[in-house]
Amino acid sequence: MRGGYVNTIEDLRSGHYKNSYGVEGMLVTGNPDQKRIIPVSEEMKEHVFENVKTAYYKYNGMSGDNQAEEEAYHGRLNEYYKTLNRDDRVPACWTLGQLEQKLARAVSDAVREKIPGWSAGQQIPENILDEIFADEKITSMVTGDIREVLGDTGSTQAAEKDKDRREDQIFIGQENAQGTSGMNGPDEESEKRSGKVGFNQGKRARQLASAKTSAQVQMVVSLLKKDLSDCEYGVANDMCDENEVAKVRAMLSKAMQRMAEVAGMEESEAQKGGDSFLINMLM
Repeated sequence: MRGGYVNTIEDLRSGHYKNSYGVEGMLVTGNPDQKRIIPVSEEMKEHVFENVKTAYYKYNGMSGDNQAEEEAYHGRLNEYYKTLNRDDRVPACWTLGQLEQKLARAVSDAVREKIPGWSAGQQIPENILDEIFADEKITSMVTGDIREVLGDTGSTQAAEKDKDRREDQIFIGQENAQGTSGMNGPDEESEKRSGKVGFNQGKRARQLASAKTSAQVQMVVSLLKKDLSDCEYGVANDMCDENEVAKVRAMLSKAMQRMAEVAGMEESEAQKGGDSFLINMLM
């Protein structure tokens, strides 16, 4: 679990919900004004930029499985949110999340220009990454006015739905678009009916069972982490109980065990399972 803060009874009674890092005001309440682009600090833009660089230099365009790295990254962001006015915290989180996604897409496109046929997870020569990350087209996204860089990217409901769809259809060879955790409320993957949230355990189990490589397991892990955020949001808003959170955590534990199991598989064996994994990711 990211962070370690647990809402107290007083938090719940007073309505002062906090995320897992103890930051109040990080829940979207249906107000579209919260999903808006606002000025953010240069330090935090650079922090996001360095995280994207790590994803490509160290993990070839995918999210890593180093929990300490992830904790440090999100912990620093949340410390920044604490310094902002309460009403600016979600917009700042939204803005930095959109910047991260735009940078990742631009870098992936640049890699594919230099390595036709490249897909996330495949090795990228370091000299190519050096050239890409030094390109003004990339660096200007960090140094420029954030509102001009992003415009109203992601500010519409259609854009948000498209982001959710892309995240749930990732498979080996497709870019793993990362969003921010714990701020957007439940997405379509965590079942939501009549104001309730539930973990789609059967679907994730099928996806995990069909994952035959470390990269494929990591994709399921990324989806499970988003499920966890959704269910934690549901608990805080009386849309589900702790049982749903427990289910996700149990599945995450199985996924990490699965990661160890497939780590030594030969590439030929991995390819045999690729089709079934793709099918289950799209189901």
